[in-house]
Amino acid sequence: MVLTKTKPAIQSSVGRYGHWGGAGLVNCFAERGDGDQRDLFMVMAIPGLVEFCDLGATPRGTHRMGDTLYVVAGNALYSVSSAGVATSLGSIPGTGRVKMADNGTEIGIVSSNVGYVYSGGVVTTPANLPAAVSDVAYSDGYMLWTVADSDQFVISSLNDAVTHDPLDIATVEGSPDSLVGVMVDHREVQFYGKRSIEIWYNSGASDFPFERQGNAFIERGCLARDAIVKMDNSVYFIGDDRIIYRLDGYSPIRVSTHAIETAIEDATDFWAFTHTQGGHKFYVLCTDVGTHALDVSTGLWAERKSDAMANWRVGFAESVYGTTVFADHTGTKLYTPDPDIFTEDGDTISMEITLPTVESQDRRRLTCYGFEYLCEAGSGLNSGQGSDPQAMLTYSDDGGHTWSNEMWRTMGGIGQYRTRAIWRRLGQFRQRQFKIVMTDPVRRASYGYLVDAR
Repeated sequence: MVLTKTKPAIQSSVGRYGHWGGAGLVNCFAERGDGDQRDLFMVMAIPGLVEFCDLGATPRGTHRMGDTLYVVAGNALYSVSSAGVATSLGSIPGTGRVKMADNGTEIGIVSSNVGYVYSGGVVTTPANLPAAVSDVAYSDGYMLWTVADSDQFVISSLNDAVTHDPLDIATVEGSPDSLVGVMVDHREVQFYGKRSIEIWYNSGASDFPFERQGNAFIERGCLARDAIVKMDNSVYFIGDDRIIYRLDGYSPIRVSTHAIETAIEDATDFWAFTHTQGGHKFYVLCTDVGTHALDVSTGLWAERKSDAMANWRVGFAESVYGTTVFADHTGTKLYTPDPDIFTEDGDTISMEITLPTVESQDRRRLTCYGFEYLCEAGSGLNSGQGSDPQAMLTYSDDGGHTWSNEMWRTMGGIGQYRTRAIWRRLGQFRQRQFKIVMTDPVRRASYGYLVDAR
């Protein structure tokens, strides 16, 4: 059998038309080599999840103040210690996701368009705060609250998130559109409207300290408050055109692909978070129709999906206690990642790799004599599921509309490092996509794919 390398799958690029033959990655991501590896990329599974804390209610938002993790779950605010012990701090009525910001000693919280402040060990509703607020941020000692369904914002007193002067209100009037959200980056306040982004700064003026930053006006709107996040010295957001952008100075730079834009075109709910894993920084976009992660180090996208779900169970993340704490937006638990654990709190993690289309340049019919999957062999467990880990191969000759029967091959029991996962006599085709699926709880990494098609 004569095998030659076929095109790798390094990101999810399946678009509107299956016959174009994009690749797909689910629950895995590509890592670029440093120059002396056997190939430019390898694909590895995302880490497993280990229970950190069970809050007994569904998390609605997370925040780190100082060295402590805070979580709103159900209708309460909790502090969670490094040992995973949750302490209820007060009531936060409402439903849906919350937004939080802090000044070092106090936390401002927006829940169901009502503003709350955790200060001095209690949760209060500040006097003179507008009846309906939509977002909160912190800048230079002030808590900034956007007024719901308007282009206005109010500020707290200096270093006092509870006290507000009803006259400390301003209008973001560069464009007559309502504010969607607010973000502070490099000490500049970014107000995201439905059709524009306006930049303000602290000028130190005695009557009202914030002013618009000259001509810093961005003619690009924002679709979702909860998808505005900071990462890697920049801000990422989803525009009013359903394209995902990163701000480069005052210029929105497109970071989504046509495949990702196609995948989210029917979504009606968007939120995002960031996390770092093994030197990879991820912008994770969650929607009601799927979860997609951008690896900033490579610029590549991949899908994340929990067992029997349309999207990933993780909805929030905070870097704290020397790790990342993930919050389950479908359950009641907090988790920490572990690259040596291969389940999500006991649930299966299915790693899927769909390769780009294989075809001859002259479109002649090919006979596939063999396919070899170059993978991490010999990582089986001592007993139980995973003692003889398997890789499953299917293929499609019609652009992904239908797939062949599943064909299983061993990846080698423990210590069987020379095991080769090879499938032979795979019939004829004019064009073909191969898909590999692995569900056993063992180390999973892909180094390449060899195909003998003549």
